[in-house]
Amino acid sequence: MLEKATRKDPVLIQTTAGLFLGLVCFHHGFESLNFVLEKREFFDFEWPALVTVDAGGLRPVLLGLEHIVVQRRNVIWYSTSIPETLLEQYKLRLPRPPEGPDSPPSPSRKSSDKRGEKPDKVVIFPGGKAHGS
Repeated sequence: MLEKATRKDPVLIQTTAGLFLGLVCFHHGFESLNFVLEKREFFDFEWPALVTVDAGGLRPVLLGLEHIVVQRRNVIWYSTSIPETLLEQYKLRLPRPPEGPDSPPSPSRKSSDKRGEKPDKVVIFPGGKAHGS
């Protein structure tokens, strides 16, 4: 699937294991969210969170899994209308890409390469030494 053509929409899903919140991934050029949830046997679910209830209301607890595949037959109920407070809490808990020297180069930096060649990339593992040190 092309990354540019992939949409990720938040969905609240009830299964026999509990109530989950996550991002359903689909190719918006060929599928709609409703089609994926109703017709496909399997669909991708990113950053699933278990929704718990306490005195403060509904709260998402990330499961620590980046990606799971959900079977449609295991889904009892789903909703695309998620309470705004629950959605905001979920977005705050989602992992963010690291900032700093190890973050991926910005698009403007890539466009400065006039030859169109990919620059060499050296990955130094923790505890290892850089080449030539």
